[in-house]
Amino acid sequence: MAIKVLREEDLYIDKPIEWHIYDGDGRMLIKKGMQLRSRRQIDKLISLNAFCHKNVGEKDEIDSPEVVVNSALSPFQKIEEVLDYIDHLFNVIVYEPANPRKKLPEKLSDLSKKIIKLCEYDLDAIIGAIHIGQNHDYAIKHPLHCAILCYVLAVKKGIDNHRLSSVVCAALTSNLGMFELQRGALMTQIDPLTVLQRDEVNKHTMRSAVLLKRIGVIDKLWLEVVLQHHEKVDGTGYPRTLKGKDFVIEARMLGLADRYGAMVAPREYREGMTPTEALKLLYNDRGHEVDGELGGTLIKEMGLYPPGAIVELENKEIAIVTRRGRDRMKPIVKSICSPEGGRYGQPVVRESINNMFKIKRLCNLPKGYEVDVYNLWGYIFKGK
Repeated sequence: MAIKVLREEDLYIDKPIEWHIYDGDGRMLIKKGMQLRSRRQIDKLISLNAFCHKNVGEKDEIDSPEVVVNSALSPFQKIEEVLDYIDHLFNVIVYEPANPRKKLPEKLSDLSKKIIKLCEYDLDAIIGAIHIGQNHDYAIKHPLHCAILCYVLAVKKGIDNHRLSSVVCAALTSNLGMFELQRGALMTQIDPLTVLQRDEVNKHTMRSAVLLKRIGVIDKLWLEVVLQHHEKVDGTGYPRTLKGKDFVIEARMLGLADRYGAMVAPREYREGMTPTEALKLLYNDRGHEVDGELGGTLIKEMGLYPPGAIVELENKEIAIVTRRGRDRMKPIVKSICSPEGGRYGQPVVRESINNMFKIKRLCNLPKGYEVDVYNLWGYIFKGK
């Protein structure tokens, strides 16, 4: 039987509910005809990934206990498919002769629309994927992470759908000009860049634009954002040392996304920064290298503890942030370890707005703990 995962637009205060509502384990939470009385109840249902049957009628029970919330679409599985496709497209663009019949601009544009739909479906889970959950190398997953962060900023700033698609395409393709370098020496290199490598990095925005034009990209904004995404508001960027608002806001968005994504991403030779550390650095750098207004927007939208952050709660439980919540500074988390250090069989939902479960500090995962992102966000993995 079909299920529908409930979103904010499905739930209303003081209006009879049209369906029985269940949690992910199939337990009925609210009967059809009852009314929600507060915003807190709505937030709680969303945090539990509550769902209903599309055509339940007067049905009181789920037919099968194996029906699981969100089984129709797992964003994490879709992300893995997207990453594999990015890998394929990049290799075609960089290593194969240009061929108009391959319709690469159209394929990249279609890919951007799929990423946008994934963000619209469950943005908190998608943000969580930036911080935990993929095994692809940096040259493949970093462009996707930049695209997701650009989506967050662009939507908040009211960028229209056409420009949104262009900036997501730019985020995906902005590093094509140094793809070979990233997948080669830079994957494991600990030493500073050599003179030749630095020159290649400094020229990668122009090389990326050349590659895109070669495959037939004619979208002016897409190309402009790729060219400008390493310009800085203080004029110290490259390739044209543009300053202030002399370069487009979408390029400033991508520059910010690129920097944050690079800071939180682990490499073969180092750990990634925590989200909070990276956001604090961006806050301190407002008006210098990054756009101050956009930096503030990103911090406000992500919160100091965005989805995927590992935290210790006031009661000494270890938890992972899964939902930003209405108050971005007091997100919804799922505890994975007890105060005594024992591991819970299933993650336990906690609301950090509650003083008992207030976030005390950032911390690391327990040694040997394997994060199951599907379980954390209430999805299941469908094997191929």
